[in-house]
Amino acid sequence: MRRSGHSMSTRQVIFITGIIWLGWLQVPCVAEKILLRLKPGEVRQEIDGFGASGAWWAQIVGGWEESKQRKIVGLLFGKEGIGLSIYRYNVGAGSGEEIGDPWRRAETFETAKGEYDWQRDENAMRILRQVCAAGVENVILFANSPPRRMTKSGYAFAGHGADKSNLRQDMYQEFTRYLADITEHFIRVEKIPVKGISPINEPQWDWDGHSQEGCHYSAEEVVRLVEIMLQEVEKRRLPVEVEAPENGSWEMVVKPLGDDWRRSPVYLEKLLGNEFVRQRMDSYAIHSYWANLGRKKAFAEYFFVKYPGKKLQMTEWCEMKGGWDYGMDSALRMTREIIDDLVWGGVSSWQYWIAVSRYNFRDGLIYVNESEREIIPIKRLWAMGNFSRFIRPGYRLFEVEHNSRVLRVVACKSPDGGRLVVVVMNPETKSNEVELHFANGSGVNIFDAYETSKANDLKTVSRGVKNNSYTFPAESVTTLVIKGSGFTEKL
Repeated sequence: MRRSGHSMSTRQVIFITGIIWLGWLQVPCVAEKILLRLKPGEVRQEIDGFGASGAWWAQIVGGWEESKQRKIVGLLFGKEGIGLSIYRYNVGAGSGEEIGDPWRRAETFETAKGEYDWQRDENAMRILRQVCAAGVENVILFANSPPRRMTKSGYAFAGHGADKSNLRQDMYQEFTRYLADITEHFIRVEKIPVKGISPINEPQWDWDGHSQEGCHYSAEEVVRLVEIMLQEVEKRRLPVEVEAPENGSWEMVVKPLGDDWRRSPVYLEKLLGNEFVRQRMDSYAIHSYWANLGRKKAFAEYFFVKYPGKKLQMTEWCEMKGGWDYGMDSALRMTREIIDDLVWGGVSSWQYWIAVSRYNFRDGLIYVNESEREIIPIKRLWAMGNFSRFIRPGYRLFEVEHNSRVLRVVACKSPDGGRLVVVVMNPETKSNEVELHFANGSGVNIFDAYETSKANDLKTVSRGVKNNSYTFPAESVTTLVIKGSGFTEKL
């Protein structure tokens, strides 16, 4: 039966569809304008600083020519470099040839119970003194293992199988006295500005190998050791905080906690669930290895709701990936980690792992060629400087809103409110223009801009008052410095 009305042939349908398609091609595709709104009146956590560890290089590099020592220290901690404000000094356990790599051994000052030779570890001490001379006022003493005489294995690593601590049960008090003795000497004799002691490193791992110093602790053992350490610090009136537990990753927050205690908040709950510890520890130390953004957000929300007034400190990270990388790929990877930890994790400090590396690995901020003692600054160094040189201790994070799906942004302001620092990462292979405004709609005058990119190493690329627009180059990290007054009112 024939239907009434009009019908179209296949040719007509194809023709009309083609006209529509061509029309779409002729409509210009307008990219959404990227807007960034600063809200300096909405402050968040105070920043304690940015830092790095002297582990696995200071005891070697400290024996090189003084000019090369000073060059490395200057790049890391000096005003001509990236101005790190925290230094982590490795208190060694006296490991020797049982650890095959000499870069991973760590000397101890102890010669017998309660007796010390302060001339030991002289190379690392030489670097430490230079670091302090460069202006660092926050030194953390950290131990990966108790001294060998205090361990079950007689070595500075476990060797006992899974879930077995290497610290002898009768040596908890002696271990804390050992750390307190060294801390007291550093502060009162060496005049080193020690601000923290960290007796434990990544307690959930077994450390059942010969590659480095390490010691496993259960959650209950962590609490016991931290309690005794706090008591020893109080008894001696040492002006330091005890940092713990240096967890190997952001813990998974699940309810119930489940069987995988190594990745659950069991360490957090046992440690800060202890009233004596909770009243005396201002912060909780964590490492950022192997944790995605979702886990960080969940843990931070859980932590700050349950333990208001406590700080999170991110005390160790490097990209766990083999191969040399001198360029922006690993620098952008690190920058993403820093911004995520500051913005979503709410951390008060961000501290890199080994600052100087000889390894075919993405770990150091500086590579060295040991045979020729060649010093090679790389992009990771300068990208970290986009934060550490400008966001100084005492600055406070404040809220930023933007509509970009690719840019990552963090902003801080100085204690007097007269200086704003905005760090922007553009990971794309194309540049992005951004309009900057305060929350009240007024424009932002950018005084200085410092760029790390394929072309530039933390280079000043703009100086002087600019309008409220800035183009961020492809694959770059840029620090904008904004000066003025009355920022708090510009909500």
